[in-house]
Amino acid sequence: MQIHALREIEEKLSTQVTQWLAESFPQAFLVEARLRMHRAEPEVYLRVDTDTGITLEQCVQIHLFLKAKLGDTSWLPDNFVLSVSSPGIGSPLKLRRQYPQNIGRFLSVKLTDGRQVRGVLQEVLERGIRLRGTPRPVFIPWEKILFSRVELPKSHKPLKS
Repeated sequence: MQIHALREIEEKLSTQVTQWLAESFPQAFLVEARLRMHRAEPEVYLRVDTDTGITLEQCVQIHLFLKAKLGDTSWLPDNFVLSVSSPGIGSPLKLRRQYPQNIGRFLSVKLTDGRQVRGVLQEVLERGIRLRGTPRPVFIPWEKILFSRVELPKSHKPLKS
């Protein structure tokens, strides 16, 4: 399959899954949709979340629902495998909607100028985010954010055994 055709299918997949989630699981939203062709069976790979974080049970319900819906489409390969998961720690935050649930967590933010800023997410504002950093809080406008990742803060204290 050519890259252009693959991207068109992924776009259609994203649009359709977003619509189905809005209709049947309004608390859930699509973070990422991919069609992976590097396996024996093509894989429809979806990352789904909610504003409060998604549970395993919700992922299972969404998986069952979408498997039936996607199985009725004519634009996906017949023998596809469906994977529905949550974005885990270390996954990039792709949507503004993902930021509020991560307030209080340690973020690594890659800026459009190549710099990296780290700190605890303090606020999510209409114009950007505020990190608690050292020596002072840092405001980062949305347009300056290339991507962000939630990280586990590194402890400088050795573990006691």
